[in-house]
Amino acid sequence: FQLSEMLHVQLLLPVLGEEEKLKQLRVRDFAGEKVEMKKLVDVNCKEAAEKAKVQGAPPSALDNILEQIKKRPKLSVLDKTKKDWGEFKEENKGVEDQLDAYKKSSNQYLDRVSFLQRTDMREFERERDARLASQAKRRTDMREDDM
Repeated sequence: FQLSEMLHVQLLLPVLGEEEKLKQLRVRDFAGEKVEMKKLVDVNCKEAAEKAKVQGAPPSALDNILEQIKKRPKLSVLDKTKKDWGEFKEENKGVEDQLDAYKKSSNQYLDRVSFLQRTDMREFERERDARLASQAKRRTDMREDDM
């Protein structure tokens, strides 16, 4: 790692259009690679206040050495997947609209499935009734032949 990368492990930036939120960049370790995670943080939260204090003071030589020694927290597979999915939705705006449409139509899908199941059941009952009727007719015909 370069020293400049280690010094900028956590950085707070104001988010445009949202005065109450800060964008926090975190560097995590995932499968041996450096991954930057973006997180929106409330301005008034404790974590944001501490980072603002730390960024105001210039880092000492001891702070630089500690940053180099300190291991970056590891990123779980679920967090990485969540990050990738969020980035994919940002790149492809139409996907989110499609997903919203499918969410809203979920009840329609379930209604269609139940309708199809009821239709299949009625068709089966009609076929069964026709089969039983033909079997009953054959039995009566066979009895008449035996007599």
